[in-house]
Amino acid sequence: MSSGCDHAIEYIYQYLDDEISWTRSTRIKIHLRRCSSCMDAYEFETKLKSVIRERGAAEPPPELFDTIRTMLQNESKNTNTD
Repeated sequence: MSSGCDHAIEYIYQYLDDEISWTRSTRIKIHLRRCSSCMDAYEFETKLKSVIRERGAAEPPPELFDTIRTMLQNESKNTNTD
């Protein structure tokens, strides 16, 4: 693995989230164009992030709220009796 690969891998998540400097972003972009292995990793991470975003948008089941509410009430009762 080259130092360019190390650099690209180290900052890939920040690059995906557009949280790095323009200079560093440009260096990674150039490296990705030249390195098919790192481009494959980048594409995988992009797809993974998309799947997480899509599935994370689902509403939790109503039973979850009931369970949490019950747990909080029980915790409150236990705290008040101590």
